[in-house]
Amino acid sequence: MRFRRVLVVALVASAVAALFVRLASIAEPLGIDQSLWASAVRGMSRHQLLYRDVWEQRPPGIYFTYLAGFSIFGWTPAAVAWLDILASVATTLLLYAIVRTLSSQTTAALTAALYATLTMPAWLYRHAGFLERSVCETFIVVCVGLAALCAVRFRERRSLALAAGVGLFAGAAVVFKPNAGLYLPALLLWMVLYRRQSSPAERPSRVRPLVVAVLASMVAPAFTVLWLWRLGLLPDARIAVVDFNRFYVALGFTFKGFAIDFSKAIWLRMKTDPLWLVGGVGTLVIVWELARRRRIDALPGLAVLWGGAAALVITVNGARLFNTYFIQAFPPLAVLAAWLLGEAPREPLVRRVVSLTTAALMLLVLLQRHYPARVYESASADLDLARGRLGRTEYLERFGGYGNQRGFSARANEELASYVRAHTAFDDRIFLFGINGAGVYFLSDRLTAHRFLRVNFFVPAEFPDPHFTLAAVIEDLSRRRPRYLIFEQLHSSSEMAKSVDALPLRPEVKRLLAPYRLDATIEDFSLYRLTEGEGGQTP
Repeated sequence: MRFRRVLVVALVASAVAALFVRLASIAEPLGIDQSLWASAVRGMSRHQLLYRDVWEQRPPGIYFTYLAGFSIFGWTPAAVAWLDILASVATTLLLYAIVRTLSSQTTAALTAALYATLTMPAWLYRHAGFLERSVCETFIVVCVGLAALCAVRFRERRSLALAAGVGLFAGAAVVFKPNAGLYLPALLLWMVLYRRQSSPAERPSRVRPLVVAVLASMVAPAFTVLWLWRLGLLPDARIAVVDFNRFYVALGFTFKGFAIDFSKAIWLRMKTDPLWLVGGVGTLVIVWELARRRRIDALPGLAVLWGGAAALVITVNGARLFNTYFIQAFPPLAVLAAWLLGEAPREPLVRRVVSLTTAALMLLVLLQRHYPARVYESASADLDLARGRLGRTEYLERFGGYGNQRGFSARANEELASYVRAHTAFDDRIFLFGINGAGVYFLSDRLTAHRFLRVNFFVPAEFPDPHFTLAAVIEDLSRRRPRYLIFEQLHSSSEMAKSVDALPLRPEVKRLLAPYRLDATIEDFSLYRLTEGEGGQTP
């Protein structure tokens, strides 16, 4: 008994320590997607309208979250890191509460420890994970975790309020990405499969909680649609969230190609990530349990259904298997790992041997992949900057380098924003023909002269809408005459990047630049300034 108490304390302490280490990341710059969303939200705070004045294809959930974060923590890149840290804390606590409801305190503490320690961004990703921070999946995980907590509590106490909570939080996940709607059926199925035995008088009420959950799931999407309708943005939102995303997901997608790429992505993670490794072993154990006992317990059942829904959501995202898509699989993997490892002492000898072997393999992967060194190196650099031991320029070069023709450069983005801010007035408009530098609007606090915050929305003109073309953008910019036109060299071998790099040489772009002069070159950015006397800007 005393050993278990000490073990629980040690596990909780490791989870707290892992979350505490993440605090150093508030010094880190914005990533590519984070810069885009920050720029959009900064425009919204200055009365620009989402999808009409600042355009991006995500649903409003990520913008609501970023707006709240910047309003609370200030308009600095640190706010994005704080959002990510808080989401990690919330998910860790939710996993503890979920597992504690279904299992022992030791298994719950193990789940929290595994999740907090093995999802450290500096361990999982390059460049300390700043590119994967505070993305839609980060907050979808929190919403699904809240829904799952309501589901497991409903199993203990049949309450329509808890059933409504399942639907309400699952519906909130949809506001971040529509495909997150797949989590609700998985949770409802778990509620049905693992419901407590009820008396004959209670059986007619089995359907009522499910109906309440489904109705509650419509609340957050309905309020979002109402908000868009009140601002007159429903047609614009439909094009962005529905039409463009359907086009984007279908682009380059084939079932055979995706099956091969998806299996490779899973296999790679099983070889390099302890949570995915134990997830693979745990799946085999569950199959064995089903064959032996014809059933599995509620805790692994939740992990299977939650994880299966996560796999479906990843699949629906389309052919591009970005690292961020797999974030939502970590909570069910942590639950599955804790079940396999934490409940081994109560299982037969074969299960104990499998669990111990799996734990040893996890430790081996951590050592081979230099877990302590990678986490320490990242946190040390962040702390050295805070203490003044590392210069700002040198620190920023950790995130993409500088002048190396590799695309993203945090240092170049900051220099670009500083130059624009110093050479423009607050009300001046600017426009970037680029991708990696989309944070210039946020960092310089200058509004975009055109709604498209990234050039790949209209170059090449693949989306079948006449407004999503270079000609349409040039026409709008010719009329609005922003103070600066900025061209970014992407340095990529893709056809899209080659088209973007060649933009200044195109005849229609040369005509656009006629009243402009080359004012400065900052790494991969060429800044053209509107010549004095050529007329002012129009909104």
